[in-house]
Amino acid sequence: MRSMVCLWAVLYAHIFGMGIVPGYGQEAMDEGFVAYLATWGEKGSGLGQFREPQGISVGPGGFLYVADTGNHRIQKFDPTGRVVGEIGGIGWEKELFDHPVALSAKNGLDVFVADYFNQRIERYDKDLHYLASFLSSEEWAEHLRFGFPIDVDISNQGELFCLDAENHRVLKLDVFGEPQLSFGDFDAGEGRLVEPRRMMVSGQDRVYVSDEEEGRIVVFDIHGNYLVTLGEGVLEKPMGMAEMAPGLLLVVDEEKKSVFVFQGLGGLVGSFGGEEVVGRAFAEPVDVACWRDRVYVLDKKRCVVDVFLWNPDEEKRIR
Repeated sequence: MRSMVCLWAVLYAHIFGMGIVPGYGQEAMDEGFVAYLATWGEKGSGLGQFREPQGISVGPGGFLYVADTGNHRIQKFDPTGRVVGEIGGIGWEKELFDHPVALSAKNGLDVFVADYFNQRIERYDKDLHYLASFLSSEEWAEHLRFGFPIDVDISNQGELFCLDAENHRVLKLDVFGEPQLSFGDFDAGEGRLVEPRRMMVSGQDRVYVSDEEEGRIVVFDIHGNYLVTLGEGVLEKPMGMAEMAPGLLLVVDEEKKSVFVFQGLGGLVGSFGGEEVVGRAFAEPVDVACWRDRVYVLDKKRCVVDVFLWNPDEEKRIR
C-alpha cells in the first residue's frame, strides 16, 4: 500500500506540475511500477515477424506501427497485437523502403518514416496509403540540408523534425516541407550532438535527442535553443524515448538493457529492465512507445515488442 501511495504521488506531481516529493520517486520505482503483459512478434519475414526492427510509434487510437528495418517494411498492429496492415519491400518507389529506421504516428492522421538509405522522409496516412516524400534539395542552404535521416517526429503545430545522422544535427521543416532551421551541429556549444541516435518532440514543445557517444539526452526548445542535458553518469547507450505523461520521459538504454524514467527537465526517477523482467530479459532494446497505461519496448535482437502495464494493481507488480 505504501508503494502505491508513493507512485501516485510521483504521477500526480508530474501530471499537475508539482515536482517530485524528495525520497518518494526512486522508492516507488524500485518497488515496482510496471507489469509484463505480453510479447508480440518473433524473428522472420512473415506477418507479425521482424528482422532487426529499430523503431516504434503509437497513435491516439492505440494502433502501433513498427519499423521492421531488416524486412524493409512498416507493420501496423491493433491494440490487441493483431497485424492489420503492412507496406514495404526494398526499393526506391513510393511504397518501398531501403532501411526504414524510425517513424512517428502520434498525431493519429499521418505516419512519417525515416527511410535511411533512400535519404528521404516518407509520409503516409494512418492506413499506410502514400501521401508525400520529403527529400533534401541542393537549392536549400547547406546548413538546412539533411543526408541520412535516422529519426523523425512532429510538433503540436505540425512542424516536421528530422534527425540527420550524417551531419549530426536536427533539421526543422514547416508543414509544407520547407526547411526553417537546423541545430545541434558543431557550433551548438553545450548542445552539440556527437553521435545522435533518436529524437522526440514532446507535448511541451521540447526536442529530446539521445546522444550515444556522450551517454546523455540533449534537450532543446522547438526553436533550437539548448535547454539542459539529462542522464549523464546514468545512461551508457541511450536510444529511443517516449512520454508516459506530461513531464515524464522514458529512455531506452541499449547497453544497460533497461528503460530509465526521467523528469522532463530534471533528474532520474527510476528504471525497469536490467537482466530480467519477469522472465523477459531485454537483449537489445532500441525504442519505446506509450499509450494510455501501456508501455511498448522494441527489442532489436529478440525481434519482439514487449508490452507492459504502467502502474498495475499491487498483485501484478514487478518486484
